[in-house]
Amino acid sequence: MTKRIFYKAFLAVLLFSVACVDPYLATFTGDVSIFVVDGRLTNDPSVNYVNITEAIPSGESSTSFLGVVGATVNVVVDESATIPLKEVRAGRYEFPNGFQGEFEKNYKLEFTTSDGKFFESKQEHMLNTPEIEKVYNTFDEEAVKSVTDRAPGFNVYIDTKDPAEEKNYYMWDWRYYEKQLWCKTCTDGYYYNDASTDSLGECRTIRFRRGPADYNCKSPCWQIYSSDKFNIMNDDFSNGQLVKDRLVATLPLYTFDGALMEVRQYSIREDAYDYLRLVISQGQETGGLADTPPATLEGNIVSRNPDQPVTGYFIVTSVTKALHWIDKKNVQANVPAKTLFPETRVARPEPTSNDTTRPPLAPCRAEDNRTSNTPTGWIFGG
Repeated sequence: MTKRIFYKAFLAVLLFSVACVDPYLATFTGDVSIFVVDGRLTNDPSVNYVNITEAIPSGESSTSFLGVVGATVNVVVDESATIPLKEVRAGRYEFPNGFQGEFEKNYKLEFTTSDGKFFESKQEHMLNTPEIEKVYNTFDEEAVKSVTDRAPGFNVYIDTKDPAEEKNYYMWDWRYYEKQLWCKTCTDGYYYNDASTDSLGECRTIRFRRGPADYNCKSPCWQIYSSDKFNIMNDDFSNGQLVKDRLVATLPLYTFDGALMEVRQYSIREDAYDYLRLVISQGQETGGLADTPPATLEGNIVSRNPDQPVTGYFIVTSVTKALHWIDKKNVQANVPAKTLFPETRVARPEPTSNDTTRPPLAPCRAEDNRTSNTPTGWIFGG
């Protein structure tokens, strides 16, 4: 009996705020770690990435997830040219600036860990993806659903034309931008940004001070939200026809100001579709860690180490994108907004005082979920 029989994997999608879906991480029982690969190569450099995570069992029902550091990661083009990827943080590897996939070429992911374990994907060929014809939204007071609550938000739909005379499989994800006015929060203290600090400033604890103090952004800033669920479809019922009213996103009502959505559409291979469909059925929508499938799902990544299991997928495909401005004029009166604070609270500025130099403004720190770069398509005053 092999060690693999003992694995009980639950694949889930965790939120990753650059332009992509997170690694397919597994909670399992057993005594051997599992490498989890989540990679994408498209004709758009901003969408491309490779994430490598090691899921390490630490008990009967718990797992530790560590980004794999120090790996040598390459993509081989047409079995000849080798494109090295750069590690930008633990487990996150990115392509050279501006690198994008091309039609009619084949790509294979290869990586070697710091202790010499070698993995590779099957060779993948880039597919053509049809354009998104239309994006639109509706407001719903109960759009955002959880087990215990309903909250107002927007359902975002697309129309796209499915090519005839061929079998097609689709995947969608998105990126959503809201204007952020608050760039720093200090708990039990105040924010300082002067000659005594670096350019980012710092929070300093104030005696007897309790609760948060929020600080406005020094320059224009945007909060970024990304899709956290897989959204896939085959064309069994739409071959050659218009795919209409396809739900691609449900967004909370964060603010009453206009916001921008970028919807991305991909054509994927049947094997990738089947793999993601199993991820959805066995992890994303089952509702809890108790619903565990019997074994680790196998994608297109192969381990050359007999005792080292691996799961995940390296997707190679083209992408088409569409921008959609949500003006929020369809929001009904007296509906509460969620706000851009993670705690869903109102802003709490530092109390005013006789010191006219306070409160200071905070820089818009570039992060996965925040940017100071004006999003393409943003409508000022919209």
